[in-house]
Amino acid sequence: MSNLNSIFDTLRGWPNGSALEKSFVPDPNVVALVEGMVVKTEGRQLDAASVLKIVDSSLTTAPTLTLADAGKAYVVAGVGGDWSALTVGDVVEWDGTAWVVIVASVEAEVPTGTRVVVAAASAAGAFAGAEEKVMVYTDKTVQLVCTAGGYTNCVVGDIGKPVVATGSGDTGTLVSYDNVAYTWVVNPDTPADVFADADALAITGGTGVGIVDTGGVTPLGGAWAAVTPVNGNRILINGVGSLYVGKYYDYVGTHPAGAWSLSPQQRTASVLVSKMSSALLASAPKDDAWLVIQGNDQWDAQMAGVVTCLKLNSGCAFKLQHDSADSLVAGTLVEAAAGVLQARTDKWPVGLVIYSNGTAGSEGYIVVASF
Repeated sequence: MSNLNSIFDTLRGWPNGSALEKSFVPDPNVVALVEGMVVKTEGRQLDAASVLKIVDSSLTTAPTLTLADAGKAYVVAGVGGDWSALTVGDVVEWDGTAWVVIVASVEAEVPTGTRVVVAAASAAGAFAGAEEKVMVYTDKTVQLVCTAGGYTNCVVGDIGKPVVATGSGDTGTLVSYDNVAYTWVVNPDTPADVFADADALAITGGTGVGIVDTGGVTPLGGAWAAVTPVNGNRILINGVGSLYVGKYYDYVGTHPAGAWSLSPQQRTASVLVSKMSSALLASAPKDDAWLVIQGNDQWDAQMAGVVTCLKLNSGCAFKLQHDSADSLVAGTLVEAAAGVLQARTDKWPVGLVIYSNGTAGSEGYIVVASF
């Protein structure tokens, strides 16, 4: 079913049983979403993480833990003590009696894209000060600046091919290049492959050639970046072997009051709605707009956490009360600002005013054709 050429009058009610009508859970940070507001939907499911309780990335010897410490995870920085059979870069979790490798290292480094949750207040190393956050790893690369002389341009087909240095003998894989600045970004085969000044670079089976300039070797990457959660976020732990694998956890507060807790609903997080503010025209893609027809201030106590909306597809006209109906005359493009329609400035319009009763205040109303 489509709402093309349909008219919805929020002042008189809403269509019964419309396929365009949907109930959502409101953003927990929003006090009220009332009838006539324009809202957007927002997914609160975060990408899955390998472990829930990462603690430290700097230890070179295994810590001494007890059964009560089960679930704590570490990045192996050295193979001392009980980590003697492990590899630098492994992400490991203590199961209460032994160490379990959750994510195996690649070239003595945490694999790029690995995601972990910092749930413990005692986080250290790369995770110090990142309590409650989700951390994502990007592996090490080196940027090689070449001399203009002796340089042969790389081509697109060179990306992903082996880079070999005559001189140091270091090797890696070409990640990207800039033929104007004579720079290559290379993912080294091992942490020791950092290349050296005056190395002659060639691409096996490729086109590009270069000579590393003096002082041109610049390490890049090899860092953990933080994703800060908001109330309502949910995450799945997918690290095989973890005590928490296959379970969903909700972010519901601030540390140490149980910020990450086992979700009572073991499934992907529901879509939430919040007040819409139109995006800048340069933003892509723009959010879909929904019109609140039953606010969370209108339900009884049992249904206070639900908002019912209509999707404002192209061609739908809707009528709603508007305090500034005297200035939003027919032909005015309107955008959303914190859920309220206003004359468009420089943002994506929600629709076009096709009628205004020209009255300010609570008696004012407009009819809008949505985009």
